[in-house]
Amino acid sequence: MGVKERWHLDLLQLLADWGIAAELVPNDRLILIRLLSHDVVINCISISNQLEADEVIAAQKHHFDLGIQFVSLWEDVWCSRQMQVLNRIQSLTGRNTRIHGRKTTVISLDKQQADTFLSAFHIQGPAMARYKLGLQYQNELVAVATFSGTRLMRQHAEGYRSAELIRFATKSGFTVTGGLTKLIKHFASSVKTNDIMSYADRDWSMGKGYEAAGFTFHSLMPPASLWLDVCTNKRYFQHRLPSMPQGLGASEKGDHSSRFVKIFNTGNLKYILYL
Repeated sequence: MGVKERWHLDLLQLLADWGIAAELVPNDRLILIRLLSHDVVINCISISNQLEADEVIAAQKHHFDLGIQFVSLWEDVWCSRQMQVLNRIQSLTGRNTRIHGRKTTVISLDKQQADTFLSAFHIQGPAMARYKLGLQYQNELVAVATFSGTRLMRQHAEGYRSAELIRFATKSGFTVTGGLTKLIKHFASSVKTNDIMSYADRDWSMGKGYEAAGFTFHSLMPPASLWLDVCTNKRYFQHRLPSMPQGLGASEKGDHSSRFVKIFNTGNLKYILYL
């Protein structure tokens, strides 16, 4: 079995504190935590790992074929977003309080409102977006979706426009049934677009939520190499790496310094909703 680290044990303990029974599963290369009574396995990946993306994807596919949700949880994500991770895991167990979308009201949000909500309840936090919508239930904000502006897609047809669903999150402990669909319909009624595309993070999702909302699978985006700043837990693509201060030069392999560790993701699933 892979080497257990302190954060693996902390995760097990916090799951138990939340009333989610779990256990370590023997495996030669991976640290796997299985949620008892639920078809969910968490693959704990330390930043010091020696794994390859293909190895993780193979394990993901194996579990998917068995009907088991396979989540890849990186050490940096756990360390910086513990509450959001626990909220997401709780959601996977089906223990959330359910609210039907028809009982909610769509409202427009400003940047601060959307960013505050997404910082609290989305694993990846907020991102730049042009349109920001929320669902309100009994005067409480329970879901947020953000969208890009539209852009012309001339390869389809003259005047064809596409927009992107950038973020969607619900408040901790809640599942809003039909909530994403309601937000999309409101967006499409006010912004002229022929389709809405979005990406499912393959580390966490196999796209079932998108399919339930009427999206069609379009393509598989391959795994990507990333650089993790171990001082800030911030991730960068190669072309967005910040300039290093003088004296922290690159190694012969082109790495920035020991401050940056090379990691990877398992790619994304691209979905499109045709309107």
